Amino acid sequence: MVSQLTPISNPNEEALQVATQWLAALSTAADAQAFASQFLPTGWLRDLMCFSWDFKSLAGREQIVEFLSAESQSGGKPRFQHAQLQNFELDKSILPAKFPVPGNPQIEGVSAAFTFAITSPPATGRGFVQLLQDGEGGQWKAFTVMTNIQDLNGHVHEEPKEGIEGYFGTTWEEEHARKMAEIESDPTVLIVGAGQCGLMCAARLGRMGIRALVVEKTARVGDVWRNRKTYPKFIPRNKIADFLEAYAIGQEINVWLSSKVVPTPTYDESSGRWNVEIQRAGNNRVVVKPKHIVFSTGFGAPKIPSWPGMDTFKGKIYHSDQHKGAAPYKGKRAVVIGACNAAIDVSEDFVTMVQRSATCVFSYGTLEKFSSPGDKLPIVEDMDLVNNAMPPALLIELANGALPSFKENDRDLFDGLRKAGFKLTWQLTPGGEEVGPAAFIYNQLASGTFLDVGGAKLIVDGKVKIKQGVEVARVEPEGLVFSDGSKLAADVIVLGTGYHPIMPSIASIMGDGIQKLIGNKVWGLDEGGEFTNCYRPTGAPGIWVTPGGFPQARFFSKHLAIQIKAEELGLKKRI
Repeated sequence: MVSQLTPISNPNEEALQVATQWLAALSTAADAQAFASQFLPTGWLRDLMCFSWDFKSLAGREQIVEFLSAESQSGGKPRFQHAQLQNFELDKSILPAKFPVPGNPQIEGVSAAFTFAITSPPATGRGFVQLLQDGEGGQWKAFTVMTNIQDLNGHVHEEPKEGIEGYFGTTWEEEHARKMAEIESDPTVLIVGAGQCGLMCAARLGRMGIRALVVEKTARVGDVWRNRKTYPKFIPRNKIADFLEAYAIGQEINVWLSSKVVPTPTYDESSGRWNVEIQRAGNNRVVVKPKHIVFSTGFGAPKIPSWPGMDTFKGKIYHSDQHKGAAPYKGKRAVVIGACNAAIDVSEDFVTMVQRSATCVFSYGTLEKFSSPGDKLPIVEDMDLVNNAMPPALLIELANGALPSFKENDRDLFDGLRKAGFKLTWQLTPGGEEVGPAAFIYNQLASGTFLDVGGAKLIVDGKVKIKQGVEVARVEPEGLVFSDGSKLAADVIVLGTGYHPIMPSIASIMGDGIQKLIGNKVWGLDEGGEFTNCYRPTGAPGIWVTPGGFPQARFFSKHLAIQIKAEELGLKKRI
């Protein structure tokens, strides 16, 4: 997504020696202070469920020591002594390598992956380190370390048994029917939404022997993609949709289609289960009692503005979420309200865009140029490890520092957009400091941004006209009237006005009381520098939220499954 410390170079003997010596020193650390001494004074630790049942980013030795010295959730011992990380070894899958330091390419650092064992809970882990030489004798210390839980011992994702041994006396069809019946009669986890996040979570849970039932409001797995606009550079929407459908079948995921949760589930303190009524296809209502409810519902509801006169418009008004293409409106006067990702995608088909406020633009080509080193790795598990090794807050800081390079790389694009009347910004809030794209993505789920994959050229070339800096005052039968008194005739109006936050959608199902337990925020960084309420305890018993695209779903679905499995095994207390 955004450069961490530039692409990893080929491994060499010096890098191997540096990484080996550092890891040996780390493995001898007897307490939190000794562990933290292997970091630079300003070094960072990102811990994903090795020292606690949560995600944590820590900046500087003082924070690291404070965190590792605090009492563990299980009580009695400090986190460092309770977890007892041991058996550190270099990971042969990602060999130690050198990298140039951002902003000072004459200086080289060393990166390496490593594996380790966790004593409590009994588990294996995998980590990634980026080493720099300090100013005191040139010793190699960690600039960043990520410690990531890999598997609970004895509960690795297991392949289902096949053949005579697995189905002696029965057929696969009979065993599959039995499995589906068990899930439906007593699901441990109810997953709301059968997009990539919901399906991957269900698959992870299934591999760990956890009964997971998925409910999906559409009539077919993959419809959340089939109903989108397609993009010429990327995998076609129907191919993704068909993959998701095949994935659900291949992973033996139980999905109730054309189904939705009926407001409002209730929680039984004595049993630790939720009472959930589900309306299945054909108005058949069923009650299930899961221990956990996972919301994999994607964005919040589409934002639909309310302007005077909308009911008088003679043409068609609809949200970009419903856009399937411009074919039905060929030759019509079309207007798109908005100037961010969804609006730009739609404007590739239409002719006039209303940009009410400034937009943060960055090109796909520039993002590729400044991409993470993990994107260059051939094995997806290695790629995910490296791409998630950097603490999000530090990644934002580095991306902010690289903003001048980003802007310089796209200078011609930005000049052309400005000449066309398109207003640009790199401020999260008006009047604030300029930030890189990571700040927009990590803090507000890319709201206010436009990732250019070719649509900007239509604006630069004048094929998409821009009306900038005005608000819609009202709608008339023949078009729009703006705050400056100007008018714009239209036969079709597309609302590229974005989406509401995720929490209101969850509250519409769970009731307003859920926000008192969870808060109003999903995504964005919390005070600890990690994504708020994402794939981690939310504060409401058994309630989880899993937003994001394929990379987030692929990596963090495993963390969610491990947490739920740990609760089932009594290794983790429910928060």
